[in-house]
Amino acid sequence: MLGTAWGAFFSLSRFAGETQMTPMVLVAYIIVAELPFFYLICWHRGRFPRIWRPASMLFYLMAASVGYFIPAVLELQAAPIIGAGLLTIFVSMTPLITVIVAFVMRTEEKTLQKLIGVMVGTLALMPLMLSEDMIMPRREDAKTGFILALSVACCYGLYHNLVSKFWPEGEDAWQLATGETISGLLVLVPFALIVYGVEPLPFHGYDIPLVLGSYLFLSMASIWLYFYVLKAGGPIFASMAGFISLVAGVVLGMVLFGERHTPWVLFSMLGMFIAIWLTSSTNIDIDGQSK
Repeated sequence: MLGTAWGAFFSLSRFAGETQMTPMVLVAYIIVAELPFFYLICWHRGRFPRIWRPASMLFYLMAASVGYFIPAVLELQAAPIIGAGLLTIFVSMTPLITVIVAFVMRTEEKTLQKLIGVMVGTLALMPLMLSEDMIMPRREDAKTGFILALSVACCYGLYHNLVSKFWPEGEDAWQLATGETISGLLVLVPFALIVYGVEPLPFHGYDIPLVLGSYLFLSMASIWLYFYVLKAGGPIFASMAGFISLVAGVVLGMVLFGERHTPWVLFSMLGMFIAIWLTSSTNIDIDGQSK
C-alpha cells in the first residue's frame, strides 16, 4: 500500500501540473488544506509540534523545504514534461542519492555493496538520458524535465539525512509532519500568494477537486503508512516500498495517460531494482554479521 501510494503521487503530479496553475501556488493550497488534518491528529494524540522553540521551528522549516515544498514544486513541473512513468524512475534514485549524501555527511559507513548499488543505478539512467527515441509528452523539453526529476531525488536524499542527523530530541514523526506544515503556512504560503497572487482553481477539464482531494488523502495515508511500516519492520523493510512505487508509477502512467515506453525503460527499471536492493538491503560481512 505504501509503495502504491508513493507511485500514485507522480500520476497525480502530472494531473495537477497540467492544470496550468503556478506550481508554488498549488502547493500552497495543498498545505492550507492539509493543516487541519494534521492538527486533529496531534490533538487526538495529545502531542503538538514545539513551534515556539526556535531550534525546532528552524528544523521544521529546513526539513519542509527540502523534503516537501521544493520537491513538490519540481514534481509538478517535471511530470507534464517527461510523464509520470519516467518521473518515477528518476525519483527512484532517492535511496542511491541518500547513500551518497550519507557518505559525504559521514552519517553512514561506506561499503562495497552500497558503492556498487550507486554505480548500477547511475548506469541504469544512462539509456534514458542519452537515448534520442524516448517517448514523453514534451520531447523538446526532455533535458529540463530530466534535471527537474533528478533534483527531486536529490532533495529527498538530502532530506532523509538531515532528518536523521538533526531530529529534535523528544519529538516524534507526527510532530515533525505537523511542524513542517505549520512552517509552510507561515513562510511558503504568504510568499507564494505575494509573488504569484491568488489563482482560482480551474474547474474545467480535469475534476480538480477530485485530484486535489486524492492528493491530500494520499499525502496523509502515505505518512501514516510510512511510519507504521518503519516501526513494524525497520528502515530497511520500509525502503523496500521503493520497488513497488517504481512499478506503480510506471503502470499508472500507462493506464491513466496512455504513456508508452521504449525497451530501454524496462532495462532502466531492472537496473534500478538491483540498485535499490544493493543500497537498501543489509550488508553482510565475512563473519556473517550485518552492517
